[in-house]
Amino acid sequence: MNISEAAQTLGVSTRTIRRYIKSGKIQAELITGHFGEEYRILDLPSDLEPIKEEAVDYEKPGETPIQPPLYDPGKALMQSMDLVRELQEKNTNMAAQLGIATERIRNLESQLKELKLLTTPKVPWWKKPFVSERKKK
Repeated sequence: MNISEAAQTLGVSTRTIRRYIKSGKIQAELITGHFGEEYRILDLPSDLEPIKEEAVDYEKPGETPIQPPLYDPGKALMQSMDLVRELQEKNTNMAAQLGIATERIRNLESQLKELKLLTTPKVPWWKKPFVSERKKK
């Protein structure tokens, strides 16, 4: 049998079968097929039992089984909409904070320009060595 048939027989994924082959739990031969090399499994070991589909977890012996929650599309949609609304509110608040911060930066820049801290005279790069010599004299 091939890997997918073995996976169906044991009730596991094909990746699990490949791991079993690699670890030596399942003996397989590598043959050349139509699309390249393929594994062929001659027989499955008896110690690897098929996984039962109705596996149920119990918290303690004698208690009722823990059932997985049922998927409710309406509830999932409402949760998604609530999440979208919450993110929109956060986005609006952050945009307002950004606007306030931008305005504050503009005010501080204008104050600095008034104090002439930002408007220092520009000296060309080739004159800078000569300017520093003049200051020394």
